[in-house]
Amino acid sequence: MCTIFKFARFAASAMLFGSLALSGCADTAKSAPTLNLQQRIEAAHTRTDHEALVAYYDGEAAAARVKAAEHRDMIKAYQRQVANGRGNANMETHCNSLITGYEAMAADYDMLATHHRQSAALAKP
Repeated sequence: MCTIFKFARFAASAMLFGSLALSGCADTAKSAPTLNLQQRIEAAHTRTDHEALVAYYDGEAAAARVKAAEHRDMIKAYQRQVANGRGNANMETHCNSLITGYEAMAADYDMLATHHRQSAALAKP
């Protein structure tokens, strides 16, 4: 029973992380209602187009950093539980894995924003 619970927890975590990793490719409420992100990227020719993508990627990077910070706080909570004789010491490893993933996502979004900042500087107004 314990093994099944651990596997289910692992599977749920993997699905959550996978969906979060892919969410950067999905269209969000920040996007223009008529164009999805891929279309916005393909249609980006003007400074305004690229600046809009910079804003989007900056927002995604900030959101990923917030999630990383939340998991840092969760580590502290799990450490307190373990210190009090309850909880699972493996949760710290789980949170660290998510922190690493969110920080990598933030860095990737920063790179994309930098690319579009450079494109905006070179584009026509």
